[in-house]
Amino acid sequence: MKAYTNMIKLWGVLLLFISRVTAGKFPPLDLHIGTGGEFLGAANLPLGAQTLYGTVRLGPGTSNSEDTPAVINRYAGYHYYDNYINMFSHTHVLGAGIVGYGNVGIFPVQVNNDNDLQHVIANKHGYCSTFEHKSEIVEPGYYQVYLDTHKTKVELTATEQVGIHRYSFDDFNEKHRVVLIDSSYALPPYGCQQSHVNINSTSNEITGSIFFKGFLSRSFGGVTTYFVIIFTNWTDFGVWTEGRLLQGETTADGCSSGAYVKLPANQQQVTIYVGISFVSIEQARDNLEIQTKLESFDSIR
Repeated sequence: MKAYTNMIKLWGVLLLFISRVTAGKFPPLDLHIGTGGEFLGAANLPLGAQTLYGTVRLGPGTSNSEDTPAVINRYAGYHYYDNYINMFSHTHVLGAGIVGYGNVGIFPVQVNNDNDLQHVIANKHGYCSTFEHKSEIVEPGYYQVYLDTHKTKVELTATEQVGIHRYSFDDFNEKHRVVLIDSSYALPPYGCQQSHVNINSTSNEITGSIFFKGFLSRSFGGVTTYFVIIFTNWTDFGVWTEGRLLQGETTADGCSSGAYVKLPANQQQVTIYVGISFVSIEQARDNLEIQTKLESFDSIR
């Protein structure tokens, strides 16, 4: 009889839960849970966009100062009490007490001229931006934030092996809207062992790879992450290496290198598709084409 009574109570609770969900009486899911804590109490859950069992976990890497590495509280890249966003990268560990991944970094900036761009490139995370939690929207498969420093709204979504970015730039007195691709980016300090990036200006495609050793993957020799990036359009491009801009150049190698593209002066929004693979560049391209068909950001979301 007692077991029967308990079963009736359980069904009652379940029906009450269902009725409240359908009536919209529960608060929205807070996906910031697990992004706080300190030291051994930090849960280290990444914040951002991903699908169920997706390889891509696309989200921000943060810091509490302009040039602090991802250590202790930032093994998954994001820590709730930070006030700077350093980068948006595509691979993250989940709840691990050790740092790894954080590969294929992308970041939008607005600069006055090439000298300004050179200045922010010369310092690691020199292009980072302040942000506030009130500008964040976090939903399953979607992340949005406003970069105060660069006056840019960032929206992210993902398929299993593809990250999709949409940047909307505010129209203010800056001359160049630039997207940085840090092909050597990794969360573990000195994690990059080798990276390569190549720009194909004919197809508006950027390809490359990073071979890195995280605190887990170094035990079996490291991991290579391959990527293919497609832009809707751009007007100018270049690469950087060791903090030096090389305008118009198409290739760069090494663990302090990357690429950049400039958008047309009157273009205030751009969509970027980033295919990821641990197998090859060709597989990353296949993932991108098959999983997105280059449909609009909203359709993919």
